[in-house]
Amino acid sequence: METSIKVKIFSLSKGLEEIENVTVIRVKSSDYNLLIMPDYMPLLGEVKGNIDFENATLSKSYTDIDGYYINANNEFSLIIREGV
Repeated sequence: METSIKVKIFSLSKGLEEIENVTVIRVKSSDYNLLIMPDYMPLLGEVKGNIDFENATLSKSYTDIDGYYINANNEFSLIIREGV
């Protein structure tokens, strides 16, 4: 069985969105670029830029966001700041 990442995205305008079976997450922030794959080490960070989520059938992008994320145990959570 192939491992994947469960993604949870929270924003005030859209509420909670969930994406299952994500295989690659690309974080392109103003200070760094990061590629997250299943079983990646736990991390916590801030993003000011873009995040892409991909699996075999889906490619979803969030552009020009300001937010915070945590990745642990193949679960990626993103909180997007709005109206600041």
